[in-house]
Amino acid sequence: MLRALTIAVGMLILPIAAMAQPTGLPASSVLIIDSERLFAQSAFGQRVLAEQQAEAAVLAAEYRRIEAELSEEERALTEQRPGMEPGDFRKVADAFDERVESIRATQEQREVDLVQRGEAERQRFFSELGPVLETVLRESGATVVLEKRTVFASSSALDVTDRILAQADLMLGDGAVEPSQDEINEN
Repeated sequence: MLRALTIAVGMLILPIAAMAQPTGLPASSVLIIDSERLFAQSAFGQRVLAEQQAEAAVLAAEYRRIEAELSEEERALTEQRPGMEPGDFRKVADAFDERVESIRATQEQREVDLVQRGEAERQRFFSELGPVLETVLRESGATVVLEKRTVFASSSALDVTDRILAQADLMLGDGAVEPSQDEINEN
């Protein structure tokens, strides 16, 4: 029964979707996009992902360097232990442990901050995408754009991800924000 309903709905949508307007967009009141692909393949999304990868690589290299330094310091403490009073060693070892925990917490927070900045940029992309979507809706005569993952069945002719991607790159570019004069003066 559900399959028959899906086929019937598809048969109603297909003729509408097949009628292309001069804009190359389907003549339908419903359009579909793949938001994951839209972000990942846009100039904006590619910039964000490249920045995240570069910063993650810097964090990883820094973490490896710190880890090597701490390992060396731990080895040195272990070698000093036989010549130290137990109470003195305990104080030095506790201070070392505190420093290690502090460094670990700082590194973890930097990783969380990196993910949050990426998510904020993703949200900014979709927020700034409004005029792009409005342009495509107006050009196509559609009234709604749905996320591909939430649609049970549809014609591929209704997927306007490529069109919106091209329009987003044209209107939004890579979304890089130029630093303000105050930010430049601070550095």
